[in-house]
Amino acid sequence: MMMISLYYCRTKEEWKNRTIYQLLTDRYASTKSNSTSCNLGNYCGGNFKGIEKNLDYIKNLGFDAIWISPIVQNYDGAYHGYAAKNIYQINEHFGTAQDLKDLVNACHQKDIWVMIDIVANHMGNQDLDFSRNYPFNQSSHFHDLCEISDSDFATHNLVNIERCRLFMLADLNQDNTYVANELINWIKWVVSEFNIDGIRIDTAMMVKGEFWKKFTEATGIYSIGEVFDGDMGFLKQFIGPMDGLLNYPLFFTLRDVFLHWGDMYRIESFYYNQLQTYGKNNIPYMAQFNDNHDNARFLSDEVNGVQASALKILQFKAFTAFTLTSIGVPIMYYGSEQLFTGGGDPKNREIMWNSFNENSDTYKFIKKINQARKAVNAGAQDQVQRYADNDFYAFTRGQLFAAFTSKYDRDVIRKITYHPYAEGTKLCNVLFTGDCVLVQNGSFQVYLRNGEVKIFLPDNIVVEME
Repeated sequence: MMMISLYYCRTKEEWKNRTIYQLLTDRYASTKSNSTSCNLGNYCGGNFKGIEKNLDYIKNLGFDAIWISPIVQNYDGAYHGYAAKNIYQINEHFGTAQDLKDLVNACHQKDIWVMIDIVANHMGNQDLDFSRNYPFNQSSHFHDLCEISDSDFATHNLVNIERCRLFMLADLNQDNTYVANELINWIKWVVSEFNIDGIRIDTAMMVKGEFWKKFTEATGIYSIGEVFDGDMGFLKQFIGPMDGLLNYPLFFTLRDVFLHWGDMYRIESFYYNQLQTYGKNNIPYMAQFNDNHDNARFLSDEVNGVQASALKILQFKAFTAFTLTSIGVPIMYYGSEQLFTGGGDPKNREIMWNSFNENSDTYKFIKKINQARKAVNAGAQDQVQRYADNDFYAFTRGQLFAAFTSKYDRDVIRKITYHPYAEGTKLCNVLFTGDCVLVQNGSFQVYLRNGEVKIFLPDNIVVEME
């Protein structure tokens, strides 16, 4: 009897309703190590089986997708996965091919989708000995030796960015027919062999868009590209070849506004510029994030000699809440819910497996926001600005109303007259039981005390508050 697969390709439209938990495979959970510390510059022992055994922690937090590290065999010590040696072999430190299949199957049984990190820009050798690479083991498979400079990045010199080496990693030449075809055949194999739901594309700016368009179309699934740059005008050219991009312009804007008590009007300006630059139809597929493996964590900066002070935690909560509720596909970096404070790479890549505390305040905070988002299907709704001034910003996603301030030393009170709610509607803050307001005479009042966030839903919408 022929077996019928239960796997379906996940389109970008379907991904709008998902929230992604980014984890590093080597750092999230282990079945091999109980160590409370390790050399963060090398393998620490995390693996596919460890992730599988701790999926309920992610599910209970309200996330229904995970983004894991590149899965292929790497050069020695490359725990992060960005130094490929053999793209058709699974990284033996993470487990076997069957372990990966088991993980994906376990995820799908829990309605968690799996996004994998993809590297098609380079291989892992930093010299001219290509013989150890598979299948790209000839010098003709690579660009001639040169290194991308800081000036190239600053001036957006794509001629050099596309042909030269990042960190001296051997740069693949996708103009070579064999290289291009092999990469496309490989990604088709990965997606079908392991039932992958989405891909995150590393170093997207370093490969020509024509190649990425063929590459992503071959997968049939949602793709997010990494273009580590805050210039929307520069990023625009990569939308189309990929469904969406990591939204670095929003990341830099929000991080600065919430961290430095900034002008909330900057958020209004950001969304206006984003609309003009990308177009309305592309914005829902961009991916916003609160931290990631390439940036020092928000909580890493010391304030008066103290990391993760009460003020910084308040700021981080606001940043995270905005990430989870605003338009686009939300990504949260592992450990945020446990207030990890790691600095620059590799300090921001801490081990997680001693930190699965589902009763922490921030874990519960994030869980409630995810529950509220799902309760009203907010991911499928447009984002409508409802109020903006120097100290206050609010928007709706369907029936969800989110209010923020960057002022942490004062109370901010605003009367909301532009909203979608019927007269007499009772709106309740999902983050604090009993905090409700009534729509009267066409308006309601929002009161934010010392930088707090409020997420309102009509009280007839049931949200589990465990």
